[in-house]
Amino acid sequence: MRDYYLELGVKPSDDIEDIRKEFTKQSRAIGSKSEKEQIAFFNAWKIIQDVDKRKEYDEQPQFQLRKTSPRLTAGTKKKGGERQQFRWGIPLMEILMMPFKKEENTEEIQTPEEKANLHFTQGVLYAGDVATFVQAKDEFKAVLDIIPDLEEGQYNYAIMCYKMGQFKQALECFRKYSTAFPKDLQAKKMITLLE
Repeated sequence: MRDYYLELGVKPSDDIEDIRKEFTKQSRAIGSKSEKEQIAFFNAWKIIQDVDKRKEYDEQPQFQLRKTSPRLTAGTKKKGGERQQFRWGIPLMEILMMPFKKEENTEEIQTPEEKANLHFTQGVLYAGDVATFVQAKDEFKAVLDIIPDLEEGQYNYAIMCYKMGQFKQALECFRKYSTAFPKDLQAKKMITLLE
């Protein structure tokens, strides 16, 4: 089974009117597709056009951001090859208030872990609104620039690619993620949906 949005050629973040327009456009050329492709296309439409079924589909675990603080074992490597403990040190309220603080106080964040924490939290906040999906993706990318092997950062970056309709990039990210974290069944489900 392929992802319903991918099947319809629309973004998961598109509203129903945009999806309806694309469906109408593509259904005119449906005769050139195989019977199997036609069935998959109309089945996808049946789910996505129904508000309750679409909501149920979108609420599946593999489509959700990892909003919890990253695991304490994640982190950067020390010189000797040992793993350094990863500590989240900035309370959420302080992160929310940062844009309102004076500019000289923004230099308080010193460690890479604190910077990654800020970007991670901002990414989660931005991901709550379609209008700020680009910023959310950029924030998760900033997390990965600081700590490339952070599990939650990699997964969230891939999910943002998916939600923005960048299906090929999302598939590549989930494949890379799955190589690093092979036991994550949600990532495997995403790969299956996007192939």
